[in-house]
Amino acid sequence: MSNILFLDKMQQAIKSYDSDEFIECVQTKEITTNASELMNDTLSVSLPFDGTIKDASYIAVNDTKEQEFSLYRILTAKDEANLLSFEAINFAVDELDNFIIKDIRPKNRSFSYVINQLLSDSGCDWVLGVCEPIKTVSSTFYYTSMREALKALQELGSEFTFSIEITGNKITKKIINCYNQIGKITNKRFEYGEDVLKIVHQQDRTNIVTALIGRGKGEEVGDGYGRRLEFSDVEWRKSNGKPLDKPKGQNWIEYPEMTKEYGIPSNGKMLPRKTVVVFDDVEDASELLQKTYDQLAYYCRPLVQFSTEILGSDSIGNTVSIHRGERNYHYQTRVFKVVTDHINGRVQASLGDNLSGNSINRQLSQVQINISDLDSNKMTWYDSTEIGKYQDDIMRGAGANGGSIYMVNGIEAGVSQSRETYEQVFMDGPKIQDSQYFMIQNNAGISFKQCKKGQWTTIQDVHNGASTTAWTLDGTFNASFIAAGILAGVLIQGVVVKSIGSNSFFQSVLSNGAFSIEQYKETNNVDYTKPDWQKDVHGGKVGEFIGTYDGNTKKANGSALINYPGYIFSINQDDGNGSSTPVFQVPSDSTFDKPKFKLFGDGTLQGDINIKGNFYVNGVKIDTNGGGNSGGGDAGWNGKYPPEVTSDRDKRYWQIWAMAIGAGFSKQAAAALLGNAQGESDANPTADESNGAPGFGYGVWQWTDSSGASSGRVYMINLMTRAGVTDNPDTITAQFKLLMWHAPNGQWIATSSYPYSWTQFMTLTDINTATQAFVANFERPLNGHPERSTWAQEWYNKFVNLEIPSGGGGYIAPIASPITVSSEFGWRTSPITGAQEFHNGIDLVNGNPNTPILASADGTVVSAADPGYFDWYGNWTVIKHADGMYTGYAHQSRVDVAVGQNVKQGQQIGLMGTTGPSTGEHCHFQFMDEFYPSSSAHFHNARDYIKF
Repeated sequence: MSNILFLDKMQQAIKSYDSDEFIECVQTKEITTNASELMNDTLSVSLPFDGTIKDASYIAVNDTKEQEFSLYRILTAKDEANLLSFEAINFAVDELDNFIIKDIRPKNRSFSYVINQLLSDSGCDWVLGVCEPIKTVSSTFYYTSMREALKALQELGSEFTFSIEITGNKITKKIINCYNQIGKITNKRFEYGEDVLKIVHQQDRTNIVTALIGRGKGEEVGDGYGRRLEFSDVEWRKSNGKPLDKPKGQNWIEYPEMTKEYGIPSNGKMLPRKTVVVFDDVEDASELLQKTYDQLAYYCRPLVQFSTEILGSDSIGNTVSIHRGERNYHYQTRVFKVVTDHINGRVQASLGDNLSGNSINRQLSQVQINISDLDSNKMTWYDSTEIGKYQDDIMRGAGANGGSIYMVNGIEAGVSQSRETYEQVFMDGPKIQDSQYFMIQNNAGISFKQCKKGQWTTIQDVHNGASTTAWTLDGTFNASFIAAGILAGVLIQGVVVKSIGSNSFFQSVLSNGAFSIEQYKETNNVDYTKPDWQKDVHGGKVGEFIGTYDGNTKKANGSALINYPGYIFSINQDDGNGSSTPVFQVPSDSTFDKPKFKLFGDGTLQGDINIKGNFYVNGVKIDTNGGGNSGGGDAGWNGKYPPEVTSDRDKRYWQIWAMAIGAGFSKQAAAALLGNAQGESDANPTADESNGAPGFGYGVWQWTDSSGASSGRVYMINLMTRAGVTDNPDTITAQFKLLMWHAPNGQWIATSSYPYSWTQFMTLTDINTATQAFVANFERPLNGHPERSTWAQEWYNKFVNLEIPSGGGGYIAPIASPITVSSEFGWRTSPITGAQEFHNGIDLVNGNPNTPILASADGTVVSAADPGYFDWYGNWTVIKHADGMYTGYAHQSRVDVAVGQNVKQGQQIGLMGTTGPSTGEHCHFQFMDEFYPSSSAHFHNARDYIKF
């Protein structure tokens, strides 16, 4: 039994049925014979009338116990005799045709990489599931649909299926699966002629071949290719397990049984029917013989299409074996079509050669038959006479069954004695006496005529009937024939164009270059001779879109949206049901002297914001005492640990301690941060309360979306975007910067028990007071946390007397001044692909495209122009330093050092260049604490070590 859901146009479930509640429910899946087309997948259902689903837009079918469904878009719906019938097609192919890829040009990239890039670039909400192909893709996808892109990938050797997951009453996941070949290779074997295997269609090919000469790649010579590879020296013996005997010295392979049946008779015996196949990419004789045999196995036999009912509904694409004992040959073939009746569970599978009407095999075979028929059926004089009659009937529309188009000559029209065509008549019936409406095309243009059915019986009646010209041959169009529809690319020159809104509440008017929304005013007749005739057209203005101009130059300089007093101007979001809610709004009490606006919903502003006036967050005034430098500062930590700090846990807490001291915290306030970090996450920047579930906390201080809409990590990253924090979000560095921005920008709210601003908190000298102030004013939990004061004291005792290592490790800039940073460390839009990426270094230029690259500190070269390292660095040098850090220098035009060489600070190690993926000469400079960083957390911002 299958589960079937009906969904509305927003893809929300309306009602669920079991298949036994239907009168008809037939699902048809067919693998197309042309690799450039995706799978055909249709559904036909009918059931007793149910008003709740009569306007449904989609049907989902699940015949498994899994969560995945096949989803179909309804094409036609009929309501006849208390019966609802629907015809539907797999919605994926249709939906993917509307997602446009702008410009993706992969080069030697994996299938999974390319498909994910295409999905991202097109804005598609589908995800990639299974992806089997391991071959690489080099292609261009430029302003094409996602559907066309998948068809192009399918032609490269893959096949696709589509499914969805439904949770509750809505679609939660849309999945594209990519296979080398749909289905699996099975051990199922059918004997030709057995009862369970029905022959649907069989056709002996007139061009059948019983022996093939295989030829491989040609030898390269001076200006092309010479003699091709053959397999004469390769021997096959059936006694050694080979499918056929092929002696040495023979340059063809033959099926003797097929020659005996289909060969060329000569002197009492049958000679093989031979042809040549060429494989330009094969360079091995044994491989050439195998490929030639594979072709022979197909071309030496008749085309046969089978059907069976013993395979399951999931057998689409499966490979089975067909064995024909009396002719001593067998071959593998696929199940190319499965028709599943979900009412009775019956499954009909089609396999073998697809000889259906749209099959390429069928078309090619039919061409051969037609040519043979044409050759054997010469046309007689009588035949040509009969054809002439048919031609005349078709041209005149005077056949036994009539015709809806009549070609009228000059004699019939009564305008000349010529038999040349004078006009063309289209009619709504099969013949004149059964027609009521006529369209005539002649040298005057196009006109329309109408009579009572049966009033006109001859073409002369039609020609002489009264007509109304719609379009003259000189291009003049009668506008009275425009009843409804779309005018595209039309230039209307005039003064006023008026459109009436629904229910006549408002009207839109295009007048004198301005577009206005006005109160509705009924207009019947307009006297255009009156100088103030426009008063009869215009209503009271509500809003207007106008062009603006410079009063001095008298030239256009822009455009403006005008809101009139007492009305609102709003940009709204549709809810899908005819209503909407505002996102941006100018309220009705906004005036010229005191303008107002409102913003609703979540949003992102990129760039600096200059607020002139007071700024409030949730009613709390944010001022300079509340702090709030964008991005939270870089906190001044140099990446160094005292020798006493050795464990990974202590290093996490030391980083927070050092960053807090560097940001101006008192040591007691810094300890308060540590005590709260221990209580929230044990200072773990990737701590996740509930594995990504919405409404739970994430990170060192457990950022949580109180609305429950987002996971803690997503909420935290959104805050970082607002704060301008570009570091890897899963690091203490990024989260400390966010803390420094988030607290003074709305999160820190002073309480009566701890009436301190964020700035005042940073200077507190009592550990307990500072710890509990952070709990009450920043965390704001339901219950208190006195234990955090104890933890804060413990960390204070551990770190208070330790020295923070000074300096940045003695590093210098890798190029000479003046230095410009052309791309910072952290998340950015890739200049190569246009996608979001983590930039793990800092890009430097100084105006000299061939400037020397210098060692930033003493060390040992551990990589120099190594092609085995990550290829996106181009010519790349890595130096290991005494403090355990590594520095990397990418895209060099020349590398001047070798692996194992010791270098001194400032020593030249190469020249700036633009090798590897690059948009111009620059030095990509990075710090790492691992030679092969296992994650982005092991990259460090160069600004933490060097002041640029």
